[in-house]
Amino acid sequence: TVKAFLPSMLRKNHGHLVSIASSAGLVGVTGLADYCASKFAAVGFDESLKYELNAMGKDGVHTTVVCPYYINTGMFEGVKTRFPKVLPIVNQDYAASRIVDAVLINQEIVYIPRVLYFFLALKGLIPVKVGLLLAQAFGINNCMDDFKGRAKKD
Repeated sequence: TVKAFLPSMLRKNHGHLVSIASSAGLVGVTGLADYCASKFAAVGFDESLKYELNAMGKDGVHTTVVCPYYINTGMFEGVKTRFPKVLPIVNQDYAASRIVDAVLINQEIVYIPRVLYFFLALKGLIPVKVGLLLAQAFGINNCMDDFKGRAKKD
């Protein structure tokens, strides 16, 4: 998709690319190694593209990478969160609204819910072993235990 639209955006120095990644593109999650790898790639793609656009002087072409926690779309049916008041499963309408707002103000990265800004800043400050203990305390190591996934249609 980017290959199809970016050349025109570059010629016009106008446009906005949105990459839907995941908070799993910033933090590893037990049981989701393959999913995390693809989302880490989406985050890296956005970051590299941002640097390339800056180096080309294309200040009218913007990027936003979206990193939500679980959204209640059915894709992760059965996933649980240990402390839903702190780290809730996100409503899809709320997520869509945050994404649209981010595009309108050219926000470069969006974490949904907002508490992820704190957790990700903390991740950069604490030792890995402390991060592993926090993941265990918050139930990240067990969030996929009851995973069912989206029901398949026959």
